Amino acid sequence: MNTAYTILLQIIKMFLMILVGYYLYRRKITDDQLITGLSNILLYVATPTLLVNSFLREYKSEEVPGLIFAFVLSFLIYVVLIITAEIFKRKGSSIEKFGIVFSNAGFIGIPLVSGVYGTEAVFYLAPYIAMFNIFVWTYGVYIMSKDPKEVSVIKVIKNPAVFSVLIGVLIYLLRIDLPSPISGSLSAFAGLNTPLAMIVLGAHIARSDLKKLFTDPKNYKVSFWRLVIAPLIILLLLYFVPQRWHEIKLILLIAAAAPIGALSPVFAAMYNEDTAYAAQTVCLSTLLSAISMPIIMLLAEMLW
Repeated sequence: MNTAYTILLQIIKMFLMILVGYYLYRRKITDDQLITGLSNILLYVATPTLLVNSFLREYKSEEVPGLIFAFVLSFLIYVVLIITAEIFKRKGSSIEKFGIVFSNAGFIGIPLVSGVYGTEAVFYLAPYIAMFNIFVWTYGVYIMSKDPKEVSVIKVIKNPAVFSVLIGVLIYLLRIDLPSPISGSLSAFAGLNTPLAMIVLGAHIARSDLKKLFTDPKNYKVSFWRLVIAPLIILLLLYFVPQRWHEIKLILLIAAAAPIGALSPVFAAMYNEDTAYAAQTVCLSTLLSAISMPIIMLLAEMLW
């Protein structure tokens, strides 16, 4: 109950920041060009520094098995989600499959985990973010492009999130003590992640057709799969994980229960899919997640 309530409070805080982003865009204080720039700052600066910053902690040998387990569990979660999408949405669109598999683990998951468990908890979320980027640039590209040749290992390796997790793990395992000016700068940049992410999400909602957003049944169907079916399947999977990993289970469930990933309309535009539909599913699922995520976490606390 405590975790579910804390998540609800954190979601309320995040939605207040989303409203700021909505207001700024509607009043033309921000525009598409600025939002694109802020998105790039998130992708190349704020999120990578936050991931690296989560590894700037005192080395504890007892944490290493948990970190390894988080990598393994994150991999299994994505395998299960892909199987779910392929079995139950065999005739579904690429956007629907993408929405089922890929949550907004970065923009939503990181702020929630940080708010509920503290920034140090991103240490166990980082593997999920890394796996997200590995799978999104392989399976995600494949289902959107429908061409295996479009899948690029180079893009996976060069991805800022994957690279930053690798750097962070090395810093942690090798017990590298960064000079205070560097660690302080990383911490400062990491603090940009949540407010920037919420402003960007608010702008995305502001430039959507709100009437179609709330009246198109297709948007609700894919949101239901992402916010209810997929998290329940992962909740059941994690039920069989030993209680010694309880906190890791909750952290990964938060990421898996987050709304549809913000890359959906980006990939849709890259591969000539329905960009408007993709953007609407992201916006609607983000709004509905304020209801679904506390309920999912409450169920987890009751069953685990």
